[in-house]
Amino acid sequence: MGLRLIVSKRNYDALNTKAGEDRGGELRMDTYRERLVKYIPVETVALFITVYGITYYLSGSESWYPVVARWIFLAGVISTALYLWIAENVRDWIQVVISMAGFLIWVCALGVVTVTSLPYYNAIVAGLLLPVWVFLAPFIEGMPEQW
Repeated sequence: MGLRLIVSKRNYDALNTKAGEDRGGELRMDTYRERLVKYIPVETVALFITVYGITYYLSGSESWYPVVARWIFLAGVISTALYLWIAENVRDWIQVVISMAGFLIWVCALGVVTVTSLPYYNAIVAGLLLPVWVFLAPFIEGMPEQW
């Protein structure tokens, strides 16, 4: 069980059974702030910004670059899931999916070529959706008992 795994009402009993076996102690439910930090895929967003920025600087004006940008985006989505699963040892698929959705929303808010070329993309909506998502995501698995 990873330190990044969210402890909520949904998985509290199962995790405490496992914690009793593995760690010898009871876990407490995560606070709003802990959930906020654990849901945001900071590592993969930073990696995406770095890789996208470098490749855009080197070849952003090329006609083939939008295809490369889409592959970078897909690699970011997949790496978010793999990072949580392998590096952070998060086995809760709900949390992984929420973090992947968060990655997608961050990419939309950044306004990269990958998403701006989509017919339904709206920069204002994407910009407004990001803070709404970031600050409301901790409520997805219920109201935290502590703030």
